[in-house]
Amino acid sequence: MTLEQFKQDLKRVLSLIATSQRFLEEGKVVELGSLETRIADLCGNAKGLSAQERSEAAPFLAALQADLTQLEDSMRVEHASLQRQLKGLNNSNQAVNAYTQTARNR
Repeated sequence: MTLEQFKQDLKRVLSLIATSQRFLEEGKVVELGSLETRIADLCGNAKGLSAQERSEAAPFLAALQADLTQLEDSMRVEHASLQRQLKGLNNSNQAVNAYTQTARNR
């Protein structure tokens, strides 16, 4: 694989990360399987680059790491938000059950 091919693959992965980030911000489901596969392929291909090519690719790989970190942070925030919402639903269900039990006992 040439460095140019590697850069093109990397750009596709960065685009996929950006799309995942946008979907997350829009409240849509984010499928990570394809992203994981492409990143694994990209890492495997990086091993085939020469030392000089790896050096030239380093800034692009740093961008990949930064984008992945940003996506991870966004996913953590969304996960925490969903946990709070679920806890609120559970509390609401408990209240409804208590009111229902009280109404039955009258």
